[in-house]
Amino acid sequence: MKSLVLFNNKGGVGKTTLTFHIAHMMARLGRRVVALDCDPQCNLSAALLSEDELFDIWEHEAPDRTVSDCVELVRRGKGEVRKPQLTRVDTNLWLLPGKLELSRFEQTLAEEWAKKADTSNERALDVTTALDLLSNLAAQAVNADIVLFDIGPNLGALNRSALLACDAVIVPMAPDLFSLQGLRNVGSSLRTWRKEWHLVRERHMEDRPQADYPPHEFKPIGYIVQQHLARADRPVSGHASWATAIPAVFHEEVLGEKGTKIPSDIDSDPFCIASVKHVSSLVPLAQQARKPLFDLKHADGVGGGQIQAVALASKQFTKLTHDVLLKLDTL
Repeated sequence: MKSLVLFNNKGGVGKTTLTFHIAHMMARLGRRVVALDCDPQCNLSAALLSEDELFDIWEHEAPDRTVSDCVELVRRGKGEVRKPQLTRVDTNLWLLPGKLELSRFEQTLAEEWAKKADTSNERALDVTTALDLLSNLAAQAVNADIVLFDIGPNLGALNRSALLACDAVIVPMAPDLFSLQGLRNVGSSLRTWRKEWHLVRERHMEDRPQADYPPHEFKPIGYIVQQHLARADRPVSGHASWATAIPAVFHEEVLGEKGTKIPSDIDSDPFCIASVKHVSSLVPLAQQARKPLFDLKHADGVGGGQIQAVALASKQFTKLTHDVLLKLDTL
């Protein structure tokens, strides 16, 4: 099983939308996929499930149907991670929905992270690795090939815990100044967290060599650029100049490559997984139908030139997902 997260602390770059479509396409390509919604705002859950389905899950307060419920005993220091009851979304695709109450786990994670190096403090490790254990339990429940995390756009303790459970990280980008700043923040944070976690594992394994510590490296495997729509007050050429700057920032800040030959543009950068074109006319229809863009039909309101846009979405997400799977399979 491989685990993956799309992560940027800059919002509005298509993180959840890309996760939604990649999850569906991976399932369509024959992989068994579990999506864990670890964002308390629950945008992925709202995209995959109807309001009635979410209401049923949230209001019946079952102890194992959301991420928050499954880690609640760990948060309170009253027990272990519960085995999740997943919701089937489609063939080969399951979801463990989010819940607003998951935000309460943030403070506990922050407090215990500071104590993680103490070899006599097992609770600190139990809390820090709770989402990793939940990921493993979710994958085991349906024999999943891939676990996809959806997390919020911040550098908080909850996201850090989710990253510790991931083998790979993809950074969604927009060609603008703010995304570049977000990329620098992400790169610095990933390197710092990885270094700290390596030290923790080494220290604890000296005392408990038989213990099973999460082996994940949350390795950056690339980025996805979401193209901007042309606007009169924002010339496309302006966005092109920001896009040209992405490879250097990614290689230097995220990969930590200094003094190496940096690709001059995203087209020549092997870490640019895709440059995704906007199909903005389809987005409202897809949201209303709760379908991927590439599944929209005439019955969903698609007509005229939108048929070509659906075909384009299918083509680009098929290639994007194939490329992501290729990178995951080589880890």
